[in-house]
Amino acid sequence: MFHNASMNTKQTPAADENALRQVRRLSRPFLILLSVALGLLVLVQIPEIVALLFFFHGDGAWHAAVSFSASGINLSIFAGTDHSPDVMLESLSFGQRSALALLAVPCAASGGVAIFHLRQLFALYSRGAVFTEDNIRHIKRFGLWLVVAAVVVNSAGRVFFIVTGQHSHGTANAAMALIYGGMTYVVARVMELGRQADEERKGFI
Repeated sequence: MFHNASMNTKQTPAADENALRQVRRLSRPFLILLSVALGLLVLVQIPEIVALLFFFHGDGAWHAAVSFSASGINLSIFAGTDHSPDVMLESLSFGQRSALALLAVPCAASGGVAIFHLRQLFALYSRGAVFTEDNIRHIKRFGLWLVVAAVVVNSAGRVFFIVTGQHSHGTANAAMALIYGGMTYVVARVMELGRQADEERKGFI
């Protein structure tokens, strides 16, 4: 009996290390994907905002059109005279362009912050940190910013219609994002309370 208990005690650290090794291995691909997504968001959104303000086709062959979807403001630049179903940028005044550029900023920023916290969470997982305060903080903030991003994009879609007269192609389901983000926040809060209770229990031992 004591021999078996001794064997189990010796095997537990090895089992824990194996589990952490798997967590690190599974987290790294997601960390890379989220890093790429965050980088692309920055690399795409900044030139897009600049183009919204300063792109003028003049008499050249290049044209630009703007639309709105679940990801926010979308700008497409193309050559030729093909008619675009989206709003042609050349038909908008500088004031309208400025309004669209202002809309693009909170849409990109709120989504970017949500992705950032999710990336930081997987960065912790990839280092073997699973149940720390930092994990819980990033889960809570991801849930919060997911809700914020959905509300911002849905509100911006309505402003886009006021500015351009064109309906958005589709926006994120704010109700579902509110539920999912709220549930994520609550789960993180439960984890936080459980961690606090466990630390208090260890303090009495």
